Amino acid sequence: MTINDVSLIGKKVLVGIIVTLIPFIIIFGGLWLGRKLLEQRSKTKQALIIQPQTNGYETGRS
Repeated sequence: MTINDVSLIGKKVLVGIIVTLIPFIIIFGGLWLGRKLLEQRSKTKQALIIQPQTNGYETGRS
């Protein structure tokens, strides 16, 4: 094997690693972003929750 062969194998291995990592980065990045957005949404929802208004029927008044 010559230097060119070793270099070519090294390049192919490097490209294989990069091609394998890109989908994982996309998937885990999407999961992280979705979780972050949902946490922010639930915090906003909890901050906005106020005592529910009644229409009088729940309290026995008409």
